[in-house]
Amino acid sequence: MNTLTKATMAILASSIIATSAFSASHSENDSTHEVYRNYLSSVEALSKTLDEKGIQHDTDVDLEGADTFSKKADIYNKKYEELQNTFNEAHFAN
Repeated sequence: MNTLTKATMAILASSIIATSAFSASHSENDSTHEVYRNYLSSVEALSKTLDEKGIQHDTDVDLEGADTFSKKADIYNKKYEELQNTFNEAHFAN
């Protein structure tokens, strides 16, 4: 069972690293809408992972005043970083 847990955690960690790399890999050719959608998807994926692990987290995002996709992307990027820190603290505390 211990080996299964370690393998699961390794797979989870690698998928989060891949998600992080994907969200940070937008190119200058991507539209601001594509960048926004990438960050939104990353937040949703990491939130689901945290839910599955039973880690409490806050997924609320305040888009008030964010009238462009660029501003929305920035807000979701900050939320992603916050969730990533939550995951890291819980994962590496053990």
